[in-house]
Amino acid sequence: MSSVEFDEIASVVRRTIWETLHPRVAELARSRFESRHYADAVEAVLKELNSGIKTVVLEKTGEELDGAKLMNRAFSVNEPIFKLGDLDTGTGKNIQQGYMQIFSGTMTGIRNPKAHDNIVISEVEGLHLLYLASLLMFKIDKSEY
Repeated sequence: MSSVEFDEIASVVRRTIWETLHPRVAELARSRFESRHYADAVEAVLKELNSGIKTVVLEKTGEELDGAKLMNRAFSVNEPIFKLGDLDTGTGKNIQQGYMQIFSGTMTGIRNPKAHDNIVISEVEGLHLLYLASLLMFKIDKSEY
């Protein structure tokens, strides 16, 4: 395979990546990511995720929360703002609990360190984190709130 053919294939793969991510993730992250600011791309998307959830929780409850506390409130099994499944079933409760923990852990373990320190991540790690954020945004889109 020539370098021209490889470059053409790489270009198609890059375009495909952006088409498979949640549209808001692609919109916020693409220019940062393509200019090799991988951590900044992830941070921008996670700030947007937090902000969108914060707005809904504030409107519905009057509570102004942030980060992990916000996610625990928003996706609570007992009084969820964002309902992800049938909470009358064990499976639905497990899904709600699991995603609450994923949302909360994403804020604590990924967003917070990037927001408070100058962290450098690789392109591949950046992609993994953008796909995680994309999954979470799609879950919000499918939730009842």
